[in-house]
Amino acid sequence: MDAQKTGKLINFLRSKKGITQKELATLINVSDKAVSKWERGDGCPDVGILPLLAQALETDVDSLLNGEITRREITQEEAEAMLKEMEAKDPANGLSNIDRQFVPAEAKIKFYDFKRPDYFGRNQLRDIWLCFTILCEKLKSDFAGIRKDLYSIQVSSVDQLDNDEFMQSIPQLSFFYSYDYNNNGFAIEVDPQLGKQLLRQDLKKYPEFLEYDVELLQIAYINSFSKRMQELLYENTNKTISLEEFEKPLTQKTLLPRSTNEPNGQMCMLVSLEIETDNGKGYINIQLNYYYCINILSKYGFFNHDDLKLHQLTNIKAKHFDNNCFVEFGRFMPDTFAFEPGNIFVTDLNYNQPLNVLVGKDVKFKGQVVAVDENFGIRISELLPENKIIHYDEEHYIALRLGGRYLSKEDEAKVQEGTVLALDLECGSPLDIIQDGKCLARGEVVIVDDTFGVRIID
Repeated sequence: MDAQKTGKLINFLRSKKGITQKELATLINVSDKAVSKWERGDGCPDVGILPLLAQALETDVDSLLNGEITRREITQEEAEAMLKEMEAKDPANGLSNIDRQFVPAEAKIKFYDFKRPDYFGRNQLRDIWLCFTILCEKLKSDFAGIRKDLYSIQVSSVDQLDNDEFMQSIPQLSFFYSYDYNNNGFAIEVDPQLGKQLLRQDLKKYPEFLEYDVELLQIAYINSFSKRMQELLYENTNKTISLEEFEKPLTQKTLLPRSTNEPNGQMCMLVSLEIETDNGKGYINIQLNYYYCINILSKYGFFNHDDLKLHQLTNIKAKHFDNNCFVEFGRFMPDTFAFEPGNIFVTDLNYNQPLNVLVGKDVKFKGQVVAVDENFGIRISELLPENKIIHYDEEHYIALRLGGRYLSKEDEAKVQEGTVLALDLECGSPLDIIQDGKCLARGEVVIVDDTFGVRIID
């Protein structure tokens, strides 16, 4: 923090609000001499006072740390324009011009971003939800009769997102504990107000957040919480390693979560626990590193649905139609492929370009990948005219296929721009690599310099 720059910013924002140094000091429970010292650049506010100071000056902590305003407030005209744009789109997901004639009316449709794929399936998220629900029941027993100001604790959500999104979703200053997160571990974050209440501190009387508070909360609650959590997770594994080998140690504790330097763009699973107190609701967030889920939980059998395959039975009297409509990243010369796990092959298709939608051997449509509930889908963005239809009649080829479905002649005639077609492949699943009509391998979609590629899995 640059004392001179921060001091000038405090002076500017205070003058803009039209309040005196004494009035600002009263708002944040410090002396007017302290405010004067900051504005002269002779010292900086303590880290613990920054949230309260930012609130009083109607700014954010990052701006005070940087000594300059880091975000611009939008104008009324811009806000109205954004509102109109949002109203013109599907209110649930931001998609515009959606034709739902081939998907259930209640289906949730959203763009699928391959830069932020769904790495965890529905069963894995459910397993984590059930485990933490049991943990909440155990915590209720711990609190019963001891903390009458804590009314309830329950799982609020289990989701997947990347580290950057998580950091943006939590307060800039909060109680943060890393259990070797950057090395296949996890992290625990406690909302600042909830942390204060757990410590039985009145936030109005003691607005400052001190490093001592972080240590105190760790001793009073976090140590036992993390131990209970890890023991419960371990109980649901195959126990081929000892509990001591399974447990992750506390490696960092801080009031500034962003200082932990978590890897940018890396996915994680986020479990949010909602705690209702006599002062409202607060949250404890448990951030499970992607590799913790894969190399620890999945490897040792926690996700017991990994090998479960559901097969749909077909009525013998029902008409069965094989897929004739496929979504592909392209077709390629077979001599350019070597089917070895780990190999990455880059296509000539840019990340922002639509995919091919084939009916039979003809590319008749172009489309953008979406998620239709749990499965991939395609939103038609272009109907190719007769003279631009691509016909594949090569006998030998490699196709990267995202999924398929059956499309009758009558339904094909109804397809228009905006039509959404659900596919038979679950989001996050590997795509099929087809050689001469047969699936010989599976691969994971990757982005290489904004170009689609595929990494061979098996």
